[in-house]
Amino acid sequence: MDQNSRHVAAQLRKPSGLEAYKVADKLNKVNGETNLAAIAAMGINANDRVLEIGPGNGKFAESIISSASDVTYAGLDWSQEMVDAASQLNAPLIQAGKATFSVGTSAEIPFADKEFTKAISVHTIYFWEEPRSHLHEIKRVLKTGGQLCLCFGDESFMKSLPFVQFGFQLYDKKKAESCLAESGFKIAKALTYTEIGRSNSGGFVEKLINILVCST
Repeated sequence: MDQNSRHVAAQLRKPSGLEAYKVADKLNKVNGETNLAAIAAMGINANDRVLEIGPGNGKFAESIISSASDVTYAGLDWSQEMVDAASQLNAPLIQAGKATFSVGTSAEIPFADKEFTKAISVHTIYFWEEPRSHLHEIKRVLKTGGQLCLCFGDESFMKSLPFVQFGFQLYDKKKAESCLAESGFKIAKALTYTEIGRSNSGGFVEKLINILVCST
């Protein structure tokens, strides 16, 4: 059981190999409602340039781009397999100059200072070994007054999942808000909601989800 949980954790952290594509499809189903809720909470406006950190296979890029007129998008994922899958899935958006996908991590974002008006990251904070360095980098690439939407499962339910013992750092709302404040972000909106759905372990679980919208 521990070996299976360790494998699940590794694939959630960084989908790799042939299994990566199935993992991405599963994550889209398991976390689809959460992703759409986070996008809605972010409040995308016309001409926004949005950075998504950890987009997986880019399933929700079109939802972001179509939220308002003249929105452009960049997806940054540290899995080459996910970048390849996202580039294939979103080929028309890439060809239209509306989207790009690149390999990288939010600990060292390969974009210029103040390039984006908004950034979003869903279910990735658990894997940030030094969260403040990631947040400082995100703040660097956001324009003055830009916003970050950070979405994550609350520690209260996440701690019961068997795979989180393998490399996950868990947060509740208070801990995440403190980390954001120390990195220079101001909380503009804090939302919580509960959904019943399948976990990445395969069973049903009641999920408490936090969505924090922060400004620079």
